[in-house]
This record gives sequence, C-alpha cells and structure tokens, in this order.
Amino acid sequence: AVAYSKLAFEMAYLKIYFPLEFFSVLLNYDSKNAYLQDIKNKGIKLLGPDINHAERGFISDKGVIYVGFGKIKGLNRKVIDEIVKERNSHGLFSGLTDFLQRMAGSDIGESDIVQLTYAGSLDHFGYNRQELKTNAASLITAMEFGGSLLSETKISAIGEMSLLDRLAHEKEVLGFTISGHPIDSLRKEIVKKGYTQINDLKADQIVKMAVMIDSIRTTRD
Repeated sequence: AVAYSKLAFEMAYLKIYFPLEFFSVLLNYDSKNAYLQDIKNKGIKLLGPDINHAERGFISDKGVIYVGFGKIKGLNRKVIDEIVKERNSHGLFSGLTDFLQRMAGSDIGESDIVQLTYAGSLDHFGYNRQELKTNAASLITAMEFGGSLLSETKISAIGEMSLLDRLAHEKEVLGFTISGHPIDSLRKEIVKKGYTQINDLKADQIVKMAVMIDSIRTTRD
C-alpha cells in the first residue's frame, strides 16, 4: 500500500508540473481516449505524426505533443526507422520531392505514402490529402526511376476529401482523430442546449445527449 501511494503521489506531481513529458510517456504505453481528452482539457496541443518532427513514439517538443509514426497502422516499421534516420542525418525534408528523392532506395512503397497521408504526416508539403493519395502510385514509380523523373512528375490537382472522410481515415490509421471532430461545428449549439457529456453521466438520471452513429451492426437472435 505504501509503495502504491508513493507512486501515485509521484505521478500526480509529474502530471501537474511536467504535463507534456508525463502525457507523452503515458501515451506510448496506452493511448486511451480518456487520456487524449485529458490532454485537450489541459489545453495541451496534440499534433499528428509530422514527417519533420515525429519519432517512433509520442514525444513532447516546444510545448506540443507529437503522435509517433509507430501509431500509424499499416506503416512499414522499417520505413519508420529509415525516415527518422535520414532526417537526423541530413536535416528536415524541405518538400515532397526532397522527401521522396532522399527516401529513394528505401523500403517505402505506395501503401506507406497513403498511410502517411491519412495520418496527416505530409500535410505541410503543400498538397491536400486527396491529391497525395491519388498520386501515390505515380510518385513511387517516378522515385524508382530516379530523381530527374521525380522532379518532372506533376501532381494532379484534385479537390480535398470531405472533413468526414478525412477524419474517418485518421481514425482508421491512428485510432483517434487529430485535426478535428465531426461535431466540432455543432459544439456551441450542444453546449447552449445543455446536452450532457459522457463524463458527467450519473446513475438514475434522465439526460439529453448529442451523439454520432458511425456504424450499425444488425444481429439476429
């Protein structure tokens, strides 16, 4: 009991005075939605696995927490190490072409580009996610043929995917959403109308809630 009490007090101290470090380590072991909500409530900024900042696991840097590449489902584990090693050896990636040219000869493939796109890792390269996904195959082909062809390869301009699709893909590859939530546009109205949040539910109480149905399963018994 004494050991557990001592540990509880130490963790409480870290959570209060070193929240960035506390949560970035905690999330590497368990990224429960409750912890993610706790981060939001404390005003800590949680950013996706940015290609120029993320590491394999969650890290804290300059007042924010970055999701780790290792959280991206379907991303080749070897590619993660190759990205981090190349960036640490030769500096940040200046653009999409620079990134692909420097990754030539690595194990990166079309599916890895798609998974990085869905996770938002390539967002700041100036292309929307639909463009990156649609052009992934041609970019990988150009990369395999050499830098000159890659430099001449044009990205087909396409309209961005809808917010719901973007968030659905984020949840698919990360397990949660980073760039927003489907009900964000309705949040003020929800608060104004006094809907009860899940965290505030109490037993034997009639409540009014706002929910979003994301899947339906029909069973026969």
